[in-house]
Amino acid sequence: MPVSHARFSKPLGLLAVVAAALPAVSQADTMDYSFAELAYVDSEFGNQGGDGLSLRGSLPLNETFFVYAGYWDVGYDFIDITSFEVGAGGHLPLADKIDLVGRLGLVKSETDGRNFSSDDDGFSVSAHIRAALMPKLEVQGGFDIIDLGDRDTLIVLEGRYFFMENLAGGLRLEFGDDIDSTALGLRVTF
Repeated sequence: MPVSHARFSKPLGLLAVVAAALPAVSQADTMDYSFAELAYVDSEFGNQGGDGLSLRGSLPLNETFFVYAGYWDVGYDFIDITSFEVGAGGHLPLADKIDLVGRLGLVKSETDGRNFSSDDDGFSVSAHIRAALMPKLEVQGGFDIIDLGDRDTLIVLEGRYFFMENLAGGLRLEFGDDIDSTALGLRVTF
């Protein structure tokens, strides 16, 4: 089933509102936990190829803790998968510009196929190491566990380059039991 572009109007509109609401951006820190990110996703689910969009964001609650949300919508050859995730996390400095990041979230996933559909609710747990290697280059890696009745463990690798103080291009690779994906996106920090 091809991905309907009408489904993307809501997340794109939300990203536009967030971007418009940003004040004249001040000094950005690449290790900031206040961001919005939009990405194109290329994915494989079993023997099906698919593509779509993801939208992620995070807001700090204080120096250590943050809340986050994510939206993922990918159309494969015979099914469409849409996921929503919200949760909270924290980061612990291991060294200068190196953080241990943990997150705990709730996940809702909807799968629509030719002759079926399903809605699943569950949780996610993740642990990552995030590091600023240079003033404009940031990397992150770790694992995500997503349990929607059937547990899937993802190995996650990310890299971001800040072209401007508050704008980065990034690549995210996910390797899981059921789904492998590559995301190419833009991140705005504020």
